[in-house]
Amino acid sequence: MPAQCRLDCDFPWAGQTAKEVVGAPAGTGRENKTPRIADDTMEALLAWVLVMIEEVGPDIRDAWHEYQQLEAGNHHSQARYTGTREERLREYLSYCRGHGFALPGHEGGDVNYGHIKRLIGIPKAHRQELTVPMLGLLADSGLPIAPFTGIGLITGQIHGRPWREHPITIGELPTLVRLLSAALFTAVCYLSGMRPGEVLNLRRGCRDADEKTGELLVHGFRGKGFDRVPDQPDVSEPLRPWVVVDVVHAAIALLEELHDLPLLFPSSLIQAHDQRPATVNARTGRAMNDDIQNLISWINSAYRRADSSAPIPADPAGRINATRYRRTLARFIVRKPRGLIAAALQYGHVHTKVTLSYAGYADPSWLHDIAVEKLELIIDHVEQDSQRLADGEHVSGPSADEYRARVERTASFEGRVVTSVGSVERLLEQMDPAIYHGQGMTCVWRAATAACRLAKLALGLPDDDAPDESECRSACANLAYTDRDIEDVQRRRERYWADAADPLAPKPRRDRAAAQATQLSGIIDRHHMQGVPGAAERTA
Repeated sequence: MPAQCRLDCDFPWAGQTAKEVVGAPAGTGRENKTPRIADDTMEALLAWVLVMIEEVGPDIRDAWHEYQQLEAGNHHSQARYTGTREERLREYLSYCRGHGFALPGHEGGDVNYGHIKRLIGIPKAHRQELTVPMLGLLADSGLPIAPFTGIGLITGQIHGRPWREHPITIGELPTLVRLLSAALFTAVCYLSGMRPGEVLNLRRGCRDADEKTGELLVHGFRGKGFDRVPDQPDVSEPLRPWVVVDVVHAAIALLEELHDLPLLFPSSLIQAHDQRPATVNARTGRAMNDDIQNLISWINSAYRRADSSAPIPADPAGRINATRYRRTLARFIVRKPRGLIAAALQYGHVHTKVTLSYAGYADPSWLHDIAVEKLELIIDHVEQDSQRLADGEHVSGPSADEYRARVERTASFEGRVVTSVGSVERLLEQMDPAIYHGQGMTCVWRAATAACRLAKLALGLPDDDAPDESECRSACANLAYTDRDIEDVQRRRERYWADAADPLAPKPRRDRAAAQATQLSGIIDRHHMQGVPGAAERTA
């Protein structure tokens, strides 16, 4: 280029960023702005994904296998047809008459000649137009014409009824295969915490299980890192594991049965582009996002709730895409199903797995979202606890005073600007009052006096710095009871009294129920005696 047309190789603007040049606020860029998927939307979507895995998916898989076998000419039903094309057609028409079958048709009422050629095993290279004698045979056969061309059988059920009234048609089969792949992607991506790109690049045979713990694993390549080579991930690092649940393994198993390609999510199962062959290319994130949206649209158009509303309600934040799964999972781990106790157990389990690093290269980045969600949950719980105490809620139990002190100390926090993951983690350490609301009790956690921890240590189990409700002991010094807890205890006591008075129950069971009801009555009585601050000391 001439000198006046050349670009200077030095960085312009004296090292200033573009925002600094125009005077725009720089910002921190650390805030995760990916919107979560609303609870109602995500719960409904996940429920339908499970239906696809358990009921609908196997029928689509079988129909797809049958179609491919018919297309390749190696289906067992094609063995009866031999000879010329006309001879094959005569045999087919005789078979249909003998079994009372209709000819495959189109919605307009015409015969589906292409599928008839496929059924009688005519190779693709010889599927030209039917001859006049063959058309005459079809016209004179007297066989009825079906309103569609079905393939496979419908065996799956939804609420006790077949998921559709008639078999899958040839025309809609490719679309259903694509939607099934989107449903299986959703199960793997959402329930594993993996990034969308990491899921799309999973290979056949990625399922595994830990020999020592029995934990289910999925092996893949990480999706981020300065030393990562996207086109050749195996060059920069070995496979790394993710701990998953059995639904993820079930989804991967169905994917491996759906096709025989090396990638679980190839570029296309129907007709891949020549420049991106399915044997070496995964489906793009944009295409998968479109597939997810089409899956939701198909479910909402094919099924309705009892009140005629859509099975999967629209999300207030807009279109569902795969990047939102990871963000939403963090909220569900922390918020459901049992508040902070469930969060502590799940978070502690995953954190332990990362700490042990499972060969040293696990990816803990999605736990940052969990830390933010846990911090928000703690703030919400402390605010509720503080308000209830101010409204006169009674607290009893050995840790009642400690409960009040921790709530009062933590409730005085007025907020702080958080700009990084490190800030969240430090703030979480300072803010966490270690108060866990469980079923009919509240744990004011202290490791030294925790009965569940001591029970685990006595059995030689690992020492977790979090309560384990399944090992909770009624004599634990960490317990406190709020009015909310006592309401739950009263409901349980009524059930036990009912079991104790059941004349049809065996006597040992009635005696056990009566003893449990009596024990709960003691908790309730002590609460009413010690609920007001200072009453326990005066009673003593």
